[in-house]
Amino acid sequence: MSKATILLAAYKGNDYAGAMIDSILAQDCDNWELVLSDDGGFTEDLLAGYAEKYPDRITLHRSGLRFGSAQKHFLYLMKLCRNAEYLMFCDQDDVWHPDKVRKTLAAMQAAEQAAREESRSENAPPVLVHTDLRVADGELRTIDESFMHYSRLDGTRLKLNELLIQNVVTGCTLMINRPLTALALEGAEEEKMLMHDWWIALCAAAFGRSVFLPEATIDYRQHGGNVVGAKSPLNPAYLKSRLSGGAIRKSLDDTSAQAEAFLKVYGERLDAAQKETVEAFAKLPETGKLARLRTYSRYGFWKKDPGRRLAQMIWG
Repeated sequence: MSKATILLAAYKGNDYAGAMIDSILAQDCDNWELVLSDDGGFTEDLLAGYAEKYPDRITLHRSGLRFGSAQKHFLYLMKLCRNAEYLMFCDQDDVWHPDKVRKTLAAMQAAEQAAREESRSENAPPVLVHTDLRVADGELRTIDESFMHYSRLDGTRLKLNELLIQNVVTGCTLMINRPLTALALEGAEEEKMLMHDWWIALCAAAFGRSVFLPEATIDYRQHGGNVVGAKSPLNPAYLKSRLSGGAIRKSLDDTSAQAEAFLKVYGERLDAAQKETVEAFAKLPETGKLARLRTYSRYGFWKKDPGRRLAQMIWG
């Protein structure tokens, strides 16, 4: 039976990690295992208690390392578990719905089977499945039933040109198969990678396939301490932060640098059209405003939300 290996990268997670692990234990299927890891030892006693109580399902990995970011922590765990059939990623402060593993795994296996039939190959390509989330406050009261609606995103915008400019894949909803794990890890040392989920999504867009399951499988807890959280483009505070201090231009510089790093790692394997697309995006900061607008239009480097797109046109 196929099994999902769930990675939980904790950091000072005593307030919420227990509820998160309990929600995994409450899954309505049993084809999963959970790998726990703590950055800095702050949550290790809590995690150790679960590993001791459920030794057949939960493993605590004591790395003795200080990662300093969720991205580096998850990439380390991906390397550790690179031979797993399927990987899932778990944030310490969320709560999974009981059917998350089952539904995500079903979507993954359907996508793999469709790919095999289309290619007439026994081997599945790199595949990614991601889902929507229910946005909740610190007490799990609903803010919005859909993260995609709240953030004005579209989970189906999974083409390479669309993902270069805007990521719509939330790491804590992800499931990836072994071929995609191996592919993504080729870029694990790239300092210009913005987030592991974004990099994984780019790999799937270029070399495999991506599937969006348009239903919430997680309560996405927003409690003020989130390193990365749900952002509504209609929120005045968010708008102010984006329109001040050159944030939009910095975003362009950062995403273009990520594209350049992606090109360095995978450029020789991209087809001609893909390579041209990534090269064009990587060169955007070097061009003038009118030339950038022409490039946006030619390659479809537009963000989905009209407000973000307008800001992109004016300041990007």
